Amino acid sequence: MKTMLVIGTLLLALLIAGCNVNPAPAATVGPAGPPGQAGQAGQTGKTGQSGQQGDPGQSGQQGATGQPGQTGDQGETGEPGQQGRKGKDAPCPAGEHRYTDPNTGRVSCVRDY
Repeated sequence: MKTMLVIGTLLLALLIAGCNVNPAPAATVGPAGPPGQAGQAGQTGKTGQSGQQGDPGQSGQQGATGQPGQTGDQGETGEPGQQGRKGKDAPCPAGEHRYTDPNTGRVSCVRDY
């Protein structure tokens, strides 16, 4: 029992002594160190999405009217037609008869004598 009493007293003494001890003063901060090296460049970003399709353009203006064309060439002359058949000579009026001039071959009506 004496041992217990001695141990208890010792523990009580340590407990009281520990509460009265001042904590250690805080450490003072030294000067700042040199800046660190720059970091590595970041990775390239992903390609963006394509834009929307634009509106259709406006219609163009109507073209100018063309110049009039050249006059065409004259057509060829046709072939001569066939000669018609010779009809019968007209009869001479009453009191006349047909006469053929021997020099010219011309036929005419002359009075009967």
